[in-house]
Amino acid sequence: MPPQDASLYRVEAVLWSGNTAEICRAVAPNGERVALKRIRRDKRDRANLRSLRHEADMGRRLDHPNIIKVLDFVADPRDPLVVMEYFPSRNLKVRLKTPRPDNLLLRRMADILQQMANAVGHMHRRGIIHMDIKPENFLLSDEGQIKLTDFAIALPAPRGLAKWLGMRRIAGTRSYIAPETIRRKQPGFQADVYSFGVTIFEVLTRRAPFTSSDPDELLSMHLKQVPPWPWTFNKNLTHDINDLILAMLAKDPGHRPQTMEDIAARLKRIRIYEKDPGEG
Repeated sequence: MPPQDASLYRVEAVLWSGNTAEICRAVAPNGERVALKRIRRDKRDRANLRSLRHEADMGRRLDHPNIIKVLDFVADPRDPLVVMEYFPSRNLKVRLKTPRPDNLLLRRMADILQQMANAVGHMHRRGIIHMDIKPENFLLSDEGQIKLTDFAIALPAPRGLAKWLGMRRIAGTRSYIAPETIRRKQPGFQADVYSFGVTIFEVLTRRAPFTSSDPDELLSMHLKQVPPWPWTFNKNLTHDINDLILAMLAKDPGHRPQTMEDIAARLKRIRIYEKDPGEG
C-alpha cells in the first residue's frame, strides 16, 4: 500500500502558490522526484480538502502523454497530498507574459496547439469535462512538450436526466468561461471547446477576446458580445485559424465544433500563420 504519511515526502521547493493550494517539488520515499499539491495550512476546510481528493480521483482516470499523471493520493489527515509526476516547465500564461514573444511558441506553435487539443480530447474520451481550460493549466517544457493539469473542478459528463439539471454555482475562470456555464446550465464537452477557443485566441494574440476589470461585465461579454477577429491583434494569422477559433467561440454550444477530435483534425490540416514568424 502507498505511504499515507505526508512526512515521508521530502519537500525541496515550493513551485507555485495560489489562493488555496500550493505545488511543491519533492522526493518520494522510493527516491523518485515528484510534484505534490496540497492545501495551504490556513485554507484546510472541508470543502477544499474534498476538492483535493476529487482532483486526485479525476486525475487517476487519465493516462495520456499530454496530461500530468496523478500517481497517488496521500490521505494523511494532517496534510493530505496529491502526488503527481514532476514536469519541469512553465505554464503558457507565464510564457505569454514575457516582454518579447516566446521563441519556442513561435517555432512550434502548430505542434503545441495539436498537443493541447489531444490532451482535452483524451479527457473527453474518458468522459470528463475539465471545466477550467486556460493558459495557466497548460504546462510547456523547454523541449516543446505540453501537459494539461489541474482537475480540481473537473466533472464527469452528465448522463440521462442529469443533462437537464442546472448547476448550483458558476464554475471556472471568468476570462475563459462558456456562456452556458454562466447561465448555470449543465455543461457538456462543448463548454471545454469554448474555453479552448478562448485559450488559443490568447496564445496566438497575447490577449483574451474579452477583457474587463469588472467581473460581472466580463461575464456579460461572454453572453452577449461578438468576439473580435483574432487577426485584429495578430495580422499574421490565416483565415482558417480565425474561422476555427470563432467557431469555438459560438454562444450556442450546438454551433461549435462538437468534438476535440474534429478540432485536432482541423488544426492538423490548416496553417496557423500567413508567414513563418521565425523568418527575419
